[in-house]
Amino acid sequence: MKTSLWFTILAILFSLSLHSQNFNKKVTDSELNQEILIGYCNRAALQEGEFGEYYLQEYENYDADKQFIEKIYNVEGSIDIVLVLGSWCQDSQEQVPRFYRIMDDVNVPDDVITVICVDRNKTGGELSVEHLGIERVPTFIIYRGGEEIGRIIETPEASLEEDFWNIIK
Repeated sequence: MKTSLWFTILAILFSLSLHSQNFNKKVTDSELNQEILIGYCNRAALQEGEFGEYYLQEYENYDADKQFIEKIYNVEGSIDIVLVLGSWCQDSQEQVPRFYRIMDDVNVPDDVITVICVDRNKTGGELSVEHLGIERVPTFIIYRGGEEIGRIIETPEASLEEDFWNIIK
């Protein structure tokens, strides 16, 4: 019994260490001659380095439309979001921090947001994103009950909060 428990704990720790090596991974983009994020990442990675400079400025200065914030806040039911971005991309540098500001304003937890960083060819390194059909970044894919209910691609039509509301209402 003790042996199997110990083996299980070791297997879990090994699995976590493998996963963490592919999380918040940075590579050098030879065309841009700069480090970019690739594959799965979290908000903390977006708040570091060059992207972090843009993140802080856009996050702090974004003033979302309060009427849509209130509407989003009052929506019942859960959603999941897949956010595909390029840390090298100007639209991502502008829209992603604004998106997080909105999500924070309506108390959406980070664990319902899956963040995937891609290179200029829209590939996620070792992580396949082909099934998502990404052509431009950032792309915010919103799911309810496991079904995609809408996308915000590159720049919003009206504003992030209004476009988000129009998808989830």
